[in-house]
Amino acid sequence: MNGPNALLLSWHANQCILDTCGIMFKILFTVLFEVQLPLIAALFTVEVLQSNYSAEYGHEVTMGCRFPVPYQFTLTEVSVLWKKKLLQNQKEVYKIHKGQEDLSEQDTDYQGRATVLHEELKNGLSLLRIGDLKFTDAGSYLCIVDYQEEADYKYITLEIEAPYKTINLQSRREAKEVILTCHSEGFPLAEVLWHSKMNPNITKLANTTYNLTSDGIYNITSVLKVKPSIQGNYSCVFWNKKLNERTSAQISVHLPDQTDGLIPISIILPVCLLGLFFVILLLITRRK
Repeated sequence: MNGPNALLLSWHANQCILDTCGIMFKILFTVLFEVQLPLIAALFTVEVLQSNYSAEYGHEVTMGCRFPVPYQFTLTEVSVLWKKKLLQNQKEVYKIHKGQEDLSEQDTDYQGRATVLHEELKNGLSLLRIGDLKFTDAGSYLCIVDYQEEADYKYITLEIEAPYKTINLQSRREAKEVILTCHSEGFPLAEVLWHSKMNPNITKLANTTYNLTSDGIYNITSVLKVKPSIQGNYSCVFWNKKLNERTSAQISVHLPDQTDGLIPISIILPVCLLGLFFVILLLITRRK
């Protein structure tokens, strides 16, 4: 085909290609927009202040996560939920729904002990405070934040410890030996070591026993028998390997005083002189 008809046909073909490309571009743009939309929403992210916390038994701990807040923050649009992760399910620790406290499903283990600091929500902080800590509080916690229909979550780990702060070290003397008793309580289970310059391998001679109390604390007692003739200082050391902590107490063992049970000469001499004086006075009286 030649002439004007060929040119016209070529023009229509090019126009068709352009129209097809335009339609495909619009479709591609629409698809990309729909794909990117969830990604834009996913920009709402929750971050932990720290991933691991360690707190002391019987004390309190405050764990937290951070979330983005706009310039004009609306408390009634934020919901916060803290849960403790278990093997099979989860425990609800504390919940704020649309700015209001909701304890309807709070686990009984946390009633009266757990709370979220409401005043910090406007700063983009979800801070969970748990008091009177128990060993059962240790584990993994889930911080969930929902704000303006966007939500995210993070996990936080809590460890509970009970340092062996106080060691009770006592001694009592028996017929041919001295009994040293060392006692303390804590968690996790500690190793008891004995030290003496006179006997470096003295730990193996001790009898150490322990039991777990109803509160989950280890009650440890170590008994060491030594001969009074082996004088010197004896140290009892509680080594908490997991926490890398050492707590010790020291006591001295010495030979019994040979004058024990005897009346001091400072008392005997005056008594003897006084007795002698009365004897002399009695003799003089009789002669008269």
